[in-house]
This record gives sequence, structure tokens and C-alpha cells, in this order.
Amino acid sequence: MSEITPGTWRARTRYRFDDGTLRQIERFAPTKARAQTSLLFALTSVRTSSVSAVKRETSLSELADRFLLTKADRAPRTIDTYRQTIEHHIKPKIGSLSVSEATTERLGRFISEVIEKHGPGAAKSCRAVLSGMMGVAARSDAVQVNPVREIDNIARLRQGATAIPLPELPRLLSAVRADARLNQLDAADVILFLAGTGCRLGEVLAIRWSALDLNAGTVAINANVIRARGQGVRLQDHTKTKAGVRTIAIPKSLVDLLRDRQAKFKIRNDHDLVFPTMRGNIRDPRNTSRDWRMARDRIGYPTVTTHSFRKTVATALDQSGLSAREIAEYLGHANPSLTQDVYMAKNTGGIRAAETMNSLLSTM
Repeated sequence: MSEITPGTWRARTRYRFDDGTLRQIERFAPTKARAQTSLLFALTSVRTSSVSAVKRETSLSELADRFLLTKADRAPRTIDTYRQTIEHHIKPKIGSLSVSEATTERLGRFISEVIEKHGPGAAKSCRAVLSGMMGVAARSDAVQVNPVREIDNIARLRQGATAIPLPELPRLLSAVRADARLNQLDAADVILFLAGTGCRLGEVLAIRWSALDLNAGTVAINANVIRARGQGVRLQDHTKTKAGVRTIAIPKSLVDLLRDRQAKFKIRNDHDLVFPTMRGNIRDPRNTSRDWRMARDRIGYPTVTTHSFRKTVATALDQSGLSAREIAEYLGHANPSLTQDVYMAKNTGGIRAAETMNSLLSTM
């Protein structure tokens, strides 16, 4: 039991499931007592689910609830994704089917409908959750094989964010600096930091002053800000992935920006954050993205997302001659192939990367 942030208590324990594995279960609430009560309720639900085996007549709605209980040790955002997929797609459409009725043909037809109405991304999420659900049923001998395994893979044409043409970047960032509303919201510095480092938005919002070494020109990326259902905005003490933990060199222009911010920004915040809200709270990534969406239309770049800056940095580093491994380490990717496939047109070895970005940003 611990208070992880003011007004947010975490109660957690480890539970031994029927398959012999130990998994951590945790619940969050505004008070210590409510967090403890929530955890006890979760444990009661787990025990009930474990004692009562899944049967052929068990409904998919009930199976989905049991599946969520087996994932209690996952990250809050992952659980949110599972829950939303179940509540928005699986339960309304096929929740009344029994386990025995969940054949490959029926589930495949459901996935095809999701693709048609909601796109391949939603369909992939449904396929993944259904596979986990039917895995629970298979381990209870309610089905002989997992029927989802025979469903065809879902092709996804994902365009995603696009890199900003490098000659356009200085003009865009000048427009960011000049935008009155972004400055009023104290969001301009956040956008400039994204553009200068290619960090994820949640990583930038979690940077503490203690993680900066302005004399050396480095920043330690070791935390993340997320929004989780029922918990609000949370400051996690880890990054999105293990590879995301890194120390990177930053361009001199950002060092100057941070020194100036350190001298002028006097709003107190209990988390030592570099980019808190104007009231000193944890900045919400969703609100920051919304503020940027409104700003990009004003300044004439309607298609540039916060993730576009990440791809732009990867493009700039690629064109400067850095290897896939160097770029992956700078961006916090475990696999250089991801950097090559998605981003290109863990140490402090990012000096070349910082120099490249500094030469680009210094043209502004």
C-alpha cells in the first residue's frame, strides 16, 4: 500500500492462479481505504473465477470478464485497451454466444464486420482479445483448440504520422514560438522539445529537472505520463518499453531553452517536472495533443501530429548518416528494424544525433 502521487493510492499484491503462476494485482483509488477495498474485491472476483471453471455453455461476455481478471498484472493502459475492445465490440455483437458456439467461422465473420465498420486496427484488437479469451476456455478444456488461430491475419495499411519535410521544419518551429495561444498554455516549449529530440510525448511530459544535466547537455529518459481509465493522469516510473530507458544528448538550442525556462518558470510542482501544467500538476498527454491539433490548423500545418516530430528526427538522423542502431538507441527502440521499417525514409552515444539536430535547428 503506497501513495504514488498526491491523492492517488495504490494497493497491490501477488496472487497464485490455478495454472501455478504468480501475477501481481493492483488497484488505484483516491484514498488508502478505497484502494484496499478495491483490491479485496478484485481478489474475491479472481477466486470466484478460478473456482468456477469455464464450460461450453459459458457466454462470451462472462468469458471476457474472466479474461480481464487473468490480465490484472498488465499495465493500466493495456487493460484499458482490452476493456474498451470488449465493451465496444465483443459484448454488444457476440457476447451472448456460448463458448461452444464460438466457432472459427462465426468469429471470422465477426472480425470481417469489424474491419468493414471500424477498420483493421479495431479488428486486430478484437482478434487479440478473442484469442486470449478462447485461450482461457482451452485451458479449462471447454474447447479442444483455440478457434481464433485459424482466422486469417488482418492486413493493415497503416499510414500513421508523416515526417515533416526538413526544409519546412525551421518555419514551422518559428510559427510555434510566435503562436500566442501555445505560449499562453505554456505548450510551445513542449513542441520545441519534441521537435529537437524525437521523444514520445509521454516521455517529454515526465522529464524531471533532476534528469537533466545541462552542463553535459544530456537528459535521462526514464519515466512516462499516461491517462488510465478510472485513475486519471499518472506519472509512471518507467517508459513505454524497456528500450525507452536511455540517456541522450540534446541540441544546444534546447539546452539554452531549458536554461531560460529554469530561470523564468517559477511555478512549483511536487513532481519536479520540467513541463507541468500552469497550476503545477502533471500535464495530460491527451489535452496537450488537443492543444496542438488546434494550433497546427492556426499555423498552417494541419497534418502534423505530435508523432510527426519523432519521424522527422529519425529522417534527419538517417540523412546525416547515422546507423539504424544509433537512431534506434536515440529514439528508444529495442529493434533497429522497427526504426528502419517505420521511422527511417541505450547510451549517451547520441552526441552525433544531437549535433545533427542542432545544425538543423540552428538554421531557424
